[in-house]
Amino acid sequence: MKFKFMAVILTSFMMMCASACTNSDKTEKPEKSESTASSTAETQSTASTVSMPDPVPVPEGGWTDETIKDVIYINGKNLELPCTEDDLGDGFEIVPDEESDKRLKEKGSTTYELNYCGYNVGQVAKEESNKISSIYFEACESETSHNVREDYPDIPFSINGVTIGTPFSDVKEIMGEDFSDKGESGLISFRTEHFWIVMHNIDDKISTIKVFYH
Repeated sequence: MKFKFMAVILTSFMMMCASACTNSDKTEKPEKSESTASSTAETQSTASTVSMPDPVPVPEGGWTDETIKDVIYINGKNLELPCTEDDLGDGFEIVPDEESDKRLKEKGSTTYELNYCGYNVGQVAKEESNKISSIYFEACESETSHNVREDYPDIPFSINGVTIGTPFSDVKEIMGEDFSDKGESGLISFRTEHFWIVMHNIDDKISTIKVFYH
């Protein structure tokens, strides 16, 4: 039962992903123009100036709550879940949404879309405390698509150096046997006592990273 809440949040993420990606198709994919190209270049430049730590060796005995949380980084800083929006750092914005506010008040947890430098990059899950308990980055065009969004920006987020776009075949080498697909092609699912990390790939590159904390 300890992952029941996390499973509920995962379901919420999946339900909202389709509408988030649909919104992204409508609002985040304008016709390419000089201004769009300039905005994209500025976003990429912002991310590239953030210094992210190099991967560390896989801990002896495998990953635990303590060791995995020490290698989750955002904007060059260690990200400790649960966290606040301010903890995400420059460029990240939780998109205000009245319906999500209502669900948070009524149900005690809900999801919000997450932008980086104006681009939709995923979602976050919030609890009653208004703290972020989970974070989800999604680079595919839609929930059922096998194409990566052309306008998806470089994001200053990584788990021991693994981020969106990391070759899927490199993840096991970086993170160890715990992060192999274990026969489930294109899917990595890893749990500690309090963390649940899920990764998907498209064309041998990480396209989705979900970090749940309970």
